[in-house]
Amino acid sequence: MDVVVPVYGAAEELRACLASIERQTDLTRHRLILVIDGPQDAEVESIVASSPHRVLRNQQRGGFVAAANLGMRESTADVVLLNSDTVVTPRWMEKLIDVAYSSGDIGTVTPLSNHATICSVPRGFEENLLPAGFDAASFAALVEKASDRSYPRIPTGVGVCLYIRRAVLDDVGFFDAAQFGLGYGEENDFCLRALARGWLHAADDATFIYHAGHRSFRSSRQRLQRQARATLGRLHPRYMATIAAFMRDDPLEAVRARIRSALGEHDAAPSRRRVVHLVHGWPPFQHAGTELYAYWLVHQQQQAHHAAVYVRGADPERAHGEAVELIDDGVRVRIVTNNFTARNPFRRNAIRDRLIERDFARFLEAERPDLLHIHHLAGHAFSLAGVAKRLGIPIVLQIQDWWFLCARVNLYDRDGNRCTGPAVAKCARCATLTNVAPAPITNRLLHAIRRSAARSAISASDAFISGSNAIRDDYIGAGVIPPATPFHVIPYGVSVDPPSERRTPARRPVRFGYVGTIGPHKGVHIAVDAMHGIDPSQASLHIWGDVRTFPGYADDLKKRTGDASVIFEGRFAEDEKTRVFSSMDVLLVPSIGLESFGLAAREAMTCGVPVIASSGGALSEMFAPGECGELFPAGNAAALHQILRGVAGDPGIIDRWSARLPRPKRNDVHAAEIEAVYDAVLAARKS
Repeated sequence: MDVVVPVYGAAEELRACLASIERQTDLTRHRLILVIDGPQDAEVESIVASSPHRVLRNQQRGGFVAAANLGMRESTADVVLLNSDTVVTPRWMEKLIDVAYSSGDIGTVTPLSNHATICSVPRGFEENLLPAGFDAASFAALVEKASDRSYPRIPTGVGVCLYIRRAVLDDVGFFDAAQFGLGYGEENDFCLRALARGWLHAADDATFIYHAGHRSFRSSRQRLQRQARATLGRLHPRYMATIAAFMRDDPLEAVRARIRSALGEHDAAPSRRRVVHLVHGWPPFQHAGTELYAYWLVHQQQQAHHAAVYVRGADPERAHGEAVELIDDGVRVRIVTNNFTARNPFRRNAIRDRLIERDFARFLEAERPDLLHIHHLAGHAFSLAGVAKRLGIPIVLQIQDWWFLCARVNLYDRDGNRCTGPAVAKCARCATLTNVAPAPITNRLLHAIRRSAARSAISASDAFISGSNAIRDDYIGAGVIPPATPFHVIPYGVSVDPPSERRTPARRPVRFGYVGTIGPHKGVHIAVDAMHGIDPSQASLHIWGDVRTFPGYADDLKKRTGDASVIFEGRFAEDEKTRVFSSMDVLLVPSIGLESFGLAAREAMTCGVPVIASSGGALSEMFAPGECGELFPAGNAAALHQILRGVAGDPGIIDRWSARLPRPKRNDVHAAEIEAVYDAVLAARKS
């Protein structure tokens, strides 16, 4: 066998590909041929120069088709065409050979891959990420174990990894470089020509290879794909109808279903509730509070119900609206790209987005949920609530912050102050949604349109949930909540475990701590300023969080620390929360923007750590001032300084506060309360 790898850019992926071939292929029996398509960057050339394998080169870039043909002409054996952004897995070659010679009329064989159109798994016709917790080799082992080696027939092979018998090349010829140039569609044309001469194409349902995808063509990809479709339609008028029929019948679906079942994703029995969650991010890609909360709730529900998730993701390599699929511990997660680069102000400001609306409608139609739980529409569009409403799906809207009322999310104005409340004219002065001329008029108009879109999303909902009375009161006060719609205030639970050892009495130097986003709206600068004038022997401030989120702000914080004892501790894993909270004497929550619940504060309290927080929003609901912590006016560093100085002077205050801390409820209690809301909504729909 000859493995032909055309190379154009993508050095990191090429390095991983070659390493996997060398690791998983008997290169004493088979040969690796690299075909370099024109001049490359220095990193690629370095990889090629150090390779011991056969290297061919097009002096000028001729495209994937020309490179593949050059490699196939060099060979006199069967050939595997392999993309340079793939990773092969154990026994891949042996298994492909088994399929190729399992029948005399098989001309090509395509393995399964995460990103291989008709041969994609776990979800067909989609780009899939590797399931959570798997690498290429471990997922390949799962695929092989789930396989019944049926070798389904397919109308065309897929060029990601295409085994071609030499007899077919001798009979049909090579790829059509004149028609398909740089790439896309050439293998489809080849396979259709082979079909016409009696050769068949098979999928190897026991072999999986990983495909990174889109690493060589980048911005030209969509244009090349459109050109390829047009050319295929001209050369093979029945091609699209053939593919449509294959997708309708889908002989690979049984293969995929076994794989999804092995991953823990099961179709819900009629007795199991089907719930779709709509979120604006998903761990490990985003780690903010709403995303972590939704992640926990979804996996909690998956134990009793069928849960699926529709989320926004960011990837500069993908176009707006492109989606990838992930199976996360048995949960289907569809991640739709929004890089916030849209020029359309309606799309950019989440007012409406026809592309995502259509994709979301298809997702809902496939999932057939009994209920949609919206956690956040930022990164999507207000209009997605209307999509679910038109499909007759009940909606529970969990209002996580003030985003429906405030384009800056938490009533934190552009001057760094807490806003007293929304109004179109005031909001237009505070946040620029568009610069389309005449900007003063169009910006104000867009704020009015945004406000209308937010109200439409709210009015589409069957029930509301918030974690605090502050959110409920502000939304009702703004007149956006329909009077007859139930509004449930359900404080969140906590999952952090209290420390196993009893806390030692507080002593100097007192360790004040901050945990969370290091950004202006969180008021970390207020805490830093409040430390000025406090002797480091009396107290220190320890800041836990990612300084890369707002790098300019973080740099300013470091400059303004002065002689105060301020230590930036960095990030920490979720399972380290107990350790982090236990390392401090008091947690500071100095937010200027309104907080909707104060999860970190309650997690600290679970660990026996009292809290000093800015007043207003949900933070004022945690305790009465002086009872088991203290409150200060938002943005007032002088007031916070006086509290910190008093605590540093008498650490016994900390012990008295700790003795009176309430015990926040646990997550399982909270999950049951959410379930009760679902029950009420569905019962109301039936009545």
